[in-house]
Amino acid sequence: MTSSDTDRPEDIADEVLAALEASDDTQLREIIHYAQRLLREQPALTDAIESRAEEELLHTEDHGDYTIAVVERPNETGSARGPFAYRVAWDPARDDGNGQYRWHYLGRVHGGPEETA
Repeated sequence: MTSSDTDRPEDIADEVLAALEASDDTQLREIIHYAQRLLREQPALTDAIESRAEEELLHTEDHGDYTIAVVERPNETGSARGPFAYRVAWDPARDDGNGQYRWHYLGRVHGGPEETA
């Protein structure tokens, strides 16, 4: 397959793409195996997420690039207690380039196991 047959990813450096496109089948297979080993060495996003202040992490669900986190606020009562769902993703540009988790509020969880327990 030639490089013109595939869409070039936008978030990969041109030098890396050029090296990949210049590689033969054997080299590409070795690159894939190496990348898979690197992925296994990285902690899963779900494993790295911790509760924030004033919240208790009830449940996480891994979706690859992001994680759904369900939290409860134990110091609150009624509907302010939760549970609440968030989409959590790593944002490498936050915190002056050091990276930080970005929590995006999705809403209150209704009818899930957290409410019926």
